Amino acid sequence: MIYLRNMGSNARRAALLAIAIAIVAFGRPAFADERVECAKAYESAQRLQQKSQLVGAFEAAERCARPTCPALLRDECVEWTTSIRQKTPQLVARVKASDGCHRTDAKIDAAGPRRLENGVLYVDPGVHEITIVDPVSRRSKTETIDFAAGEKRDIDVDFATPGAQCEAATGSTPALLEKKPISTVTLVLGSVGAGLVLAGATFGVIGAVKRGDLDDCKATGGCEQDRIDGVRTFFIAGDILAGVGILALTAAAISYFVQPAKPASFR
Repeated sequence: MIYLRNMGSNARRAALLAIAIAIVAFGRPAFADERVECAKAYESAQRLQQKSQLVGAFEAAERCARPTCPALLRDECVEWTTSIRQKTPQLVARVKASDGCHRTDAKIDAAGPRRLENGVLYVDPGVHEITIVDPVSRRSKTETIDFAAGEKRDIDVDFATPGAQCEAATGSTPALLEKKPISTVTLVLGSVGAGLVLAGATFGVIGAVKRGDLDDCKATGGCEQDRIDGVRTFFIAGDILAGVGILALTAAAISYFVQPAKPASFR
């Protein structure tokens, strides 16, 4: 193995292939066919790379990189799958369908060797006719592109008809929203109601403070009845004012919702 490492690249690969063939020839018959296929894939990956036929080279490298292949070949084939992928031109098409929606299920094809993975089209370096099919209308567009080795290209393809809007994006939201005006009656009732509720709360607070003073005099037995009645008056007044205020706020809300809405207009 040390000797192999010191050899030149082409010589080392030829030696690896020879060793693999020898293993096939003298190995167990049950594994002979598999090892032959691995050796052929190794040789094919090397030859196709030299011809810049990268799509085929990648598929051959994947074949000889399988765990069932001899380690002498498999290790180098694994390295090839990475290096070949980096050198293979890639194309991503952003497609706007005829319904105005951006689609990821558009069919993308090219003449000659190609490979499609997760929406990415891999082709050999050189000139290719790329065909893209609208998944909605089934119309197609063709574009001729000259790819350099290792090039990564994105293209935009628009099949949308004039004025088409994607329903998935717009949903069912109305184009014009409605708005309700706030009438004078609603404003007056709302203001009066809020004021009365605030006044009732104020009286309640005052009553609570005075009741605290009564607790002190009750402890000594010196509370006068007039003083007790006066504290009760604050609570009663507070409850009445707050109740009337809530009724006024309720009337304001009713007056607002019963009013007809007016269409909004764009300015």
